[in-house]
Amino acid sequence: MTELFTIVRDNASVYGEAIGITLLASGLAIVFALFLGLILAVMRDSRFAVFSGFARLYVSFFRGTPLLLQILILYNGLVALQLTGFQALAFGLSLHFSAYISESFRAAIASVDRGQWEAADSLGIPRRKTFKDVILPQALSRAIPPLSNSVIDIIKSTSLGTIVAVEELTYVSDQISATTYLVMPLLLFSAAIYWIMSTLVQMVQHRLEVRFSIPN
Repeated sequence: MTELFTIVRDNASVYGEAIGITLLASGLAIVFALFLGLILAVMRDSRFAVFSGFARLYVSFFRGTPLLLQILILYNGLVALQLTGFQALAFGLSLHFSAYISESFRAAIASVDRGQWEAADSLGIPRRKTFKDVILPQALSRAIPPLSNSVIDIIKSTSLGTIVAVEELTYVSDQISATTYLVMPLLLFSAAIYWIMSTLVQMVQHRLEVRFSIPN
């Protein structure tokens, strides 16, 4: 334990930068995945076949193929774009988890009583306004638990950045353990940091559930 403390202390700045990169990649992926996921959910139920067909194909592909493979394709396969490891990681996380988030949004939207659509139609309220002001706020509150799970998965999945040499938390621990030969303690130390970040997300989730009074 003393040796672990000494190594972590001596590499505090390195770990600080690694955690920063982990949080930055997570933050970018979360924002983009939420935005794209909502768009895909709306497209999936569109009356236009081209939109709904594209959304179905997108969700099927990104849910049906490994995230690791998707990141490698972005990093090695898109030669014209020449993405950096960090860009491939953030972009890959965004594309992958937007597929799952879209399904969470779709389920939440579908759970809202259809009678509210009919009541709004009878009052002559445009469907777009009904969706934005009536349906979407209720759907968002009901989607908080599954969305929180996706956020946690995104944070944990940043560890895949090690395969494209992104100096995030897992990569740094692996590099330091290779020179100090203190493998298991350093990996457990990194696991503890991921656990703390995930726990913080769960705390925020609980506060949001209380704030919006999500029904059981």
